[in-house]
Amino acid sequence: MIPAGLRLSAVPQFALLLLLLLPAHSAHGQSPPPTVLRPRQPLPTVRVNPGSLSINPQGQIDQFDQMVGSSASIDLDSPVTVRAEFEPATAALGQRITYRLILSALDESVEKLTTLPAPPGLKLSAGGRAQSYQPGPTGRLQPQTTLNFRATVTASGEFVVPAFTIKAYGKDVAVPAARLTVTSPGAAVAAEAPHLLFELPAGDIYVGQPLRVSLILADSADGSLQGPPQQPAIVGESIFVEPQALGARHELIQRNGRSFPAYVMEMVFTPVREGRQTLVAQATSYGRRPVPGQPGAIQFAQILLDSDPLEMTVLPLPKEGVLPGFTGAIGNYQVDAPVISTNEVVAGEVIVLNMHVRGEGNLGRLTPPKLSPLREWMTYPPITESAPPMMIQQRGYANFSYTLIPLSDRVKATPAIPFCCFDPKRKVYVDLTIPPVPITVHPVAAGAAMRSPGADGGTGGNAAETAAREHEPILSGLVEHPGPGAGALRPGQESGWFWAAQSIPAAILAGITWRARRRRYLAAHPAVLRQRRARRGLRRQLQVARRAAAARDARGYVTGAISALREACAPHGAANPDSLVCADILRELPAEDRQGPGAEMVRRFFAAADSLRYGGPVNDGAELLARQPELEQLLKRLGARI
Repeated sequence: MIPAGLRLSAVPQFALLLLLLLPAHSAHGQSPPPTVLRPRQPLPTVRVNPGSLSINPQGQIDQFDQMVGSSASIDLDSPVTVRAEFEPATAALGQRITYRLILSALDESVEKLTTLPAPPGLKLSAGGRAQSYQPGPTGRLQPQTTLNFRATVTASGEFVVPAFTIKAYGKDVAVPAARLTVTSPGAAVAAEAPHLLFELPAGDIYVGQPLRVSLILADSADGSLQGPPQQPAIVGESIFVEPQALGARHELIQRNGRSFPAYVMEMVFTPVREGRQTLVAQATSYGRRPVPGQPGAIQFAQILLDSDPLEMTVLPLPKEGVLPGFTGAIGNYQVDAPVISTNEVVAGEVIVLNMHVRGEGNLGRLTPPKLSPLREWMTYPPITESAPPMMIQQRGYANFSYTLIPLSDRVKATPAIPFCCFDPKRKVYVDLTIPPVPITVHPVAAGAAMRSPGADGGTGGNAAETAAREHEPILSGLVEHPGPGAGALRPGQESGWFWAAQSIPAAILAGITWRARRRRYLAAHPAVLRQRRARRGLRRQLQVARRAAAARDARGYVTGAISALREACAPHGAANPDSLVCADILRELPAEDRQGPGAEMVRRFFAAADSLRYGGPVNDGAELLARQPELEQLLKRLGARI
């Protein structure tokens, strides 16, 4: 699952898989047996013969297992190829049609298409977009970016999307023409392209409301798709998608008066901005595809599936009727009776109050209410449990604990904790205030040991009175030894050191005032700190790159150059330098460098860094070292903008 506007490529998933494959030590200090990696195998091939269909018995192959087993490097040097196709190529009017572009390039390097040269009567709207890795002709893994478009036609006939160009790695790449034949409704044609079914829940949708939706993929009876969908995602502009799905299941679906088996995967996402938005669900699956250039042959390959775009209108939370203790809880909740660690304490001892919230809503990311300062209580911020949000969401309840300390024996109950939630079905705020719990607070031991005068029958009271009575003052005798002497009879305030000493507190006060004003200025202008850190980091990383270049260390030179580029571009996006990728760097380049040699050089450095990340050699290390003057000129222009 991914947040809106962010797509995870196969490279981070490959790194995550490597971490999962690392052997972990058991609790008894023993190591499990090493993981056995499967050797690299070719993709299964299916050839269609008249009257028969033969399938490679090896079956479906996991591409990521293949990547780990072969330790293959990524091919970024081969020319970018593009395949354009309609699925199906011959369809009936009203049938679902997908126009697909498949490029052998990284997703970050492919431009976002806003318009396509569609002929009259054919409308193409953007759909899913994803990246995968496939074995290339050179024996190395080749990136593959798939762009889906929903094709809508208004009449039957022949439609041709002419050839056009698309930018990949900053260069124009030719897209071949694609032909679509649309017949009259009801004509016998090929089955429509497999796609996802995706619907929003009924009712109004509010900002911050978690929405649980189902992604449905029909299980094809002809075996054209293999297994449940993988890498599910919901793509939108202002939504937060939970990083984990709620699991996949196989069941019988009733829809439009017919039943069919399907894979169902549930996901949870939350809109974070009001207004109208367009959502598209997507996932990948293995299916049969024709082999390019080999008529009659098909292979199992990864296919990008998407849904029809859905329009969603998000409403703001109402401002009327907000109750005390609202922390963003949206849903239908109930609060169990609070449980305390003990109901009888001594003033100053700790009481732990546990609260349980049940129901449906954003339980996994619920913020507990805070207590206001109280005169007779010492309170601390509430503590939430450390379980993952999706685990809390699935089990249906959340736990919070409060640490309370009574300061007086006059306290008879724990304080009430204001809390409320917004119910989107009833469209009202619901009071969930945590009620007080009766307790008994005893006074401290010292107070209990105190006795009033005369309480012990007379003598004890007189003795206490005598001990507490203040002695009369007595004049002391003469001092036996003289005190410190004085060198002169001149008062100290007439000396120069006196005024110098008096200026020290004034200087300290002025320094504190200046520091406070400086802190407030930096808090109001965080860009100043970011620019200062960026300049310092740029100088440091540039020195690292220069030392590596002097030593002819291509690995260290590439690492230092990438770090310097990130430090120089981080302040403009207010981002952590380590989180910037190649597309972010290209976006911050000066206008004259975005389409010129500067952009091409940046891509080469990031391609070399990707090769290093997966244990490969530095591609074109000598050429990159030779381009050190160009790199420093680019960093000088970027540094001048900080």
